[in-house]
Amino acid sequence: MKFVLTKEAKKELKAINKRIDEALESDFFDGYDEVMDEMSKRELLVLDAGFYVDGANCENKFDDLDEWCREVQEIEYDPKYLSYHPDAVKDKVNKMIEENIIIIK
Repeated sequence: MKFVLTKEAKKELKAINKRIDEALESDFFDGYDEVMDEMSKRELLVLDAGFYVDGANCENKFDDLDEWCREVQEIEYDPKYLSYHPDAVKDKVNKMIEENIIIIK
């Protein structure tokens, strides 16, 4: 199985990446941070979904979603945070599915 962005999420990710690229090309060093700070919760989910689809943290191929989530959260999160939020990545993936950002094929 693997994650696939929905059609709408692909459009959103393209717009987000354009804003980030423009910020990085600007003369203002803090442009990138400003773009990231201004993103909505959905935009941040779309951005993370893009990383998952592209296999940035872990190959976008899995037989067991729970195992994939455990591998990714070891990369994404501090162990101390995970002691309080042991299902952080799985919760995020479920939110991405609920919000029609990704599907699993």
